[in-house]
Amino acid sequence: MIRNIHTNEDYLVIHKGYNFANHSYSPGAQSAGLLRYNYNSSEVEVYNGMSWHTLGGDTSINFSKETVEVLEWARTKMQEEVKLRSLMDRHPGLKDLNDKFEMMKALCQQEENVK
Repeated sequence: MIRNIHTNEDYLVIHKGYNFANHSYSPGAQSAGLLRYNYNSSEVEVYNGMSWHTLGGDTSINFSKETVEVLEWARTKMQEEVKLRSLMDRHPGLKDLNDKFEMMKALCQQEENVK
């Protein structure tokens, strides 16, 4: 069981897991790929289907390139929406134009769904 993972990345937060006193915790049903934290050795271990093995060296968890791209895209879109709302608050004509655009978009989508 993983007790703690530290990251400085923006998109990954893993919280401290269970504390099973001062020993390693082995769940009842073990299968290959299962991870645990061994409190005696302070090591992360992986089960290979027959026995537990200590993960050597630095262990890291990363997101795929596509996942990072999607998260960056979402962050950019959120920032754009905040800026647009701020502009619409200061310029009522822009808000009116945006409302008309959203209405036209909804009508076009409704028309597409009927076809």
